[in-house]
Parts: sequence; structure tokens; C-alpha cells
Amino acid sequence: MEFNKLPMNSKKLLDEIVKAENPTQLLCERFEKSSSKEDEELRNLIKELCQSEYIRIPMWADNKPYHVVVNNSARTYDKQLAEYEEEKRAQRGTIYIGTVNDKSVKLGNGNKISNSNIAGIIENHLDSASPDVKKSFYEKHPVICSFLVSFVAGIVLLFTFWSNIVELIEGVF
Repeated sequence: MEFNKLPMNSKKLLDEIVKAENPTQLLCERFEKSSSKEDEELRNLIKELCQSEYIRIPMWADNKPYHVVVNNSARTYDKQLAEYEEEKRAQRGTIYIGTVNDKSVKLGNGNKISNSNIAGIIENHLDSASPDVKKSFYEKHPVICSFLVSFVAGIVLLFTFWSNIVELIEGVF
């Protein structure tokens, strides 16, 4: 059976039922103390717990549970929840890509790649790449280098034509 995570209000009721010495008496008291709106909400919570097979109520009397059976899955709900959360956390870092003939690529959890033509190509490429190859400053920062070259060229041109610029300014004034 697949694990079904309960909402907080259903879990709270389930915890009360599991901890109670007499779950039937607990539910009967809850029905007696409840208003019509609370009664409807309580019935919906009980219905949800029954559908999830955490409890069974085989008999009702006077519109209240006459007998309540607490299943083992209700007693072990917290352990199941912890396992479910752990499994969910583990799956979050894994990406499965299915291909033809049940070949697959699994990424995450150690980054293992197996049983795929693409995986072979990637592994060969990674093996052939030299780990000690370093990029030059220009390859890392092309924009900065372009700016510096342009700045130096501007300074050189300024001083090359400086005498012409000074003569032009003196001629105007």
C-alpha cells in the first residue's frame, strides 16, 4: 500500500486515537461536545482516516462510533512518515531519464551515469579533458581586456595627434 500523508488536523486526531486507552469513548465524547459544524468536520476526518485504512469503524450506534479498530498502520504512522520524507528528499536530487531498451541515465546522488550512449560520450569527453589546463586571463575576462586595449589605443592616438590638437586650439583663439 502506498503511503498517504495526512493533513495536520487528521494527523492530530489520529494521534489522539492511537494514544487513547479507549478510542471509541474518545470519539463518542468528541461527538457529544461538538456543534453541528464541528460534528461534520469530525465525521470528515474520521472518513479520511477510514479511507486511508488507519482506523476502521465497523459499527455505529446513535450516530456515534460503537466500536473503533485502530490498525497497525496508524500506530506506525510517524515511522512511515519519516521514511516517506527521507525517500522524497533522496529523490529530489535525482533525475531519471528513460530511454529505449531500458537504458537510463541517473543524475544526482553521486552523479552516476550508466547504460547510455550519451553517458559513454560524456565519460569519454571527461576522461580526455586534461584537468591541469588553465584558461588565460583573456579567456576568463574578454570584456575587461577589450576595454583595456581600447583605452591604451585611445591614449596612443591622443599623444600621436597632440601637436595637431594644440595647433587647432591655438588657431581658433
